[in-house]
Amino acid sequence: MQLLIALISLLTIPLCGWCAAAAPDTLVLELERALRLQSQGALNLSGLALGGDGYLYFSDDNGPAPVGWQLQNPVLLRIRLEDVLESSNKNPRLEALEALEDQNRFASMAERSGKAHKFDLEGVAVAGDGKLWAVDERDRLLIEFDPGSGAMRQVAAYRELALWHDQLAGGRINNGFEGIALLEDKLFLANEMFPGLIARYTLDSTGGVKPDTVFAIAGNHDITGLECSDGALYALGRSASMVYRLDPETGQVTAVASFRREGDDPRYRYRQRMDRYRNSEGLAVGKGRIFIVLDGNFQPSLVDDNQRLPLLLIYKKPAGF
Repeated sequence: MQLLIALISLLTIPLCGWCAAAAPDTLVLELERALRLQSQGALNLSGLALGGDGYLYFSDDNGPAPVGWQLQNPVLLRIRLEDVLESSNKNPRLEALEALEDQNRFASMAERSGKAHKFDLEGVAVAGDGKLWAVDERDRLLIEFDPGSGAMRQVAAYRELALWHDQLAGGRINNGFEGIALLEDKLFLANEMFPGLIARYTLDSTGGVKPDTVFAIAGNHDITGLECSDGALYALGRSASMVYRLDPETGQVTAVASFRREGDDPRYRYRQRMDRYRNSEGLAVGKGRIFIVLDGNFQPSLVDDNQRLPLLLIYKKPAGF
C-alpha cells in the first residue's frame, strides 16, 4: 500500500506543476489588422492611449535634446479611430499635435524643470478637458500638454514620482517610467524594468500627486505600457508579448492574454540589438479592441530593409478580458 501511495504521488507532481504554470489561463489574442502608420517623421512611437473623442493618441520618445531643445519631429500625434479600423484605408496618416516651428515650448519647459536629458516621452494618457499627460522616462517628469493652446506645464517631477520609493529612485536613466494611465483620482505609472513595477498615486483636489503603493507582476520582466478601461488596469509586457488585466485596487492579475504569435513573427518585428526585448511599447484598450504600437527605434523591419514606419497591431478584445 505504501508503494502504491508513493507511485501515485510521483504521478501527480508533474500534473500539479503544469496546473500552477498555466494559472491564470492565458488567452491568445486574435489579430484583426496590422498597419504601418504614415508618421510625419515620428519613428519611435512609444506611448498610446484611446480617447473618448474618437482618436488614438501617441507619443514619440525621440524628443528635443540639450543644448538647443529643438523640436525635430512631432512627439505628440493622433489618428482617428475610424481611420485605422476601416479595412479599405491601407495607409492611415498620423496628425501632429504640435507645430514644428514652435521651438520655444520645450526649451522653456527644460529650463523650468531643470531637465538634464532629452525629452523621452514614453507614455501618454488622456487627462480630460482635451489635455494629455505624458511621462518622461529619463528625468522622471509628468507633463501636461494642451493641444488646443499649445501650453505645457509640469504636473510632477522626480521628487514626487520616484524619490519616495527606493526601487523607483534607484532606476537607471533608460529604465524608468514607460507607461501611464488614469482612473478617476488615481494615477498609475509603469517603471519599465530593474525592477518592473507599477506605481500608484492619488491625485488630490489641488492637482498634487501623492504616492500610494507599488505592484509587481510575477514572472514578468518589463512593463512598457498601461491603460485603464471599464474600471480595470491593463499592462503591456514587452519581452513576454503579454497583456495583463489587473485589479487597480489590489494589483492582482485577473487575466492574461498573449500576442506571442505576432511578437515572434519576423513580419512584425524590427532589427534589435537585444532580441529578447522585442518592440511593443504602447497599449490602448477599448471599443472592443486591444491596440499595441511598436517602437522601431529607427531600425528597419526584419523582412524589409526599406521599411521603418511605426507598426500598429489591432486585436479583438476577448469577452470578459
